[in-house]
Amino acid sequence: MEPNLIDIPNEFYPYDSHEPFKECLVCNIDLTLGVTDYFVEKAIKNNLEFKVKDVVFEYAMCSKCAQNMQQSISIESQQSMQNYFASQAGFMSKIQAYQAGKGDSINELLSKCTITGKSIDEMPEYMIFGHFKGDKMIASTMPYVVGNFVMDALSELLSTETLDEMNGFKDQYFGGPVELEDLWKNKPVFL
Repeated sequence: MEPNLIDIPNEFYPYDSHEPFKECLVCNIDLTLGVTDYFVEKAIKNNLEFKVKDVVFEYAMCSKCAQNMQQSISIESQQSMQNYFASQAGFMSKIQAYQAGKGDSINELLSKCTITGKSIDEMPEYMIFGHFKGDKMIASTMPYVVGNFVMDALSELLSTETLDEMNGFKDQYFGGPVELEDLWKNKPVFL
């Protein structure tokens, strides 16, 4: 049975486009064909003083490459992250309500940190995540936002091996100005 599919919110489009991502960052498979599920992750720097948001990095990754990436995360780190999210009663109840069709709207979900409830307009940095197929979002999987406080907490839980793996991934695919690399160094990549 095909999951419920809805239009992709603009927040999940590439910053310089009005269309969904077209290919997997890692294997370059064509995501527009709708043959494989994929995930989008975006890291956003929020200049609170000037009310300007900049995308630090963004990508789409097919489910096969995401699974390979997850397997590169140490068992210890996987368990720590699972325990962290499981301990967040509000997070788990939001997922259950969303899957039952009783959760917040997409706009509401994308306007605040899923864990802390803090508005994205008040956070200096945050990440958004979603699950997609072709030009649609898979509505049975809740998109979520993770603010800087949660990213820092999760980073503390990760093994050195996992942080090195994540930093290597970011270095390989994104690079960029040193000031931005330092901003996101040792921050988790979730896909």
